[in-house]
Amino acid sequence: MTVTFYVARHGETIFNVMNRVQGWCDTPLTAAGEHAAAELGRRLANRTFVAGYSSDSGRARATLEIAWKAWLSARGQAIPEELPLHADPRLREWCYGQLEGEDRQLMQDALAACFGEVLPRSHHNRQLPQIADYFAAIDTTGRAEDFAAIEARLRSFLQDVGRQIESQGGGNVLVVTHAFTVRTLVYLFDRARVNEPEKIGNASFTELIWDNDEVTVGRIGVPPTRR
Repeated sequence: MTVTFYVARHGETIFNVMNRVQGWCDTPLTAAGEHAAAELGRRLANRTFVAGYSSDSGRARATLEIAWKAWLSARGQAIPEELPLHADPRLREWCYGQLEGEDRQLMQDALAACFGEVLPRSHHNRQLPQIADYFAAIDTTGRAEDFAAIEARLRSFLQDVGRQIESQGGGNVLVVTHAFTVRTLVYLFDRARVNEPEKIGNASFTELIWDNDEVTVGRIGVPPTRR
């Protein structure tokens, strides 16, 4: 009756290539991003999925649709007109307020201001609540969420979907979301492994196992193709 969430980051986007901050703002997948999304679906061909969810960002929705169709094709199944895919705003990336769309150096400057010095990614990964609360405090747009708000929406999603799929007999659920969102989930449910790996790659997936309201973390940041 368990539910395994395969939580993937979206494929590479234009802003990823341009090294710009991308949270609630959105840009399309690149050709490489589309290819990686298809590779993700093929990588998971030996799993059976009962549902697919993504954030409501276009890049996440596109990644999920491409991956789902590639998964069906790899299993020799026909692609129906209607796919069992759902967009859920609770799976959104963090919002970075006035930093949205800006050069990532401005985010690095903000992180340095948050901690009073330049620190490595590994340190940032261990201090997610402090970072989210700082971004919310300095946000001039009023959109950035503090960590409690981010945590609440992610736990709400897992609880609602986990219980629903569990009541239907359990199974696997493919989820496409964003890098900081994946990192937050690992932080919440297996903090000791928050730097495993330090960076969540595009189209990589992380396993969350839901069992009677308890969540455990399996593999983290598995690449879309075998190495």
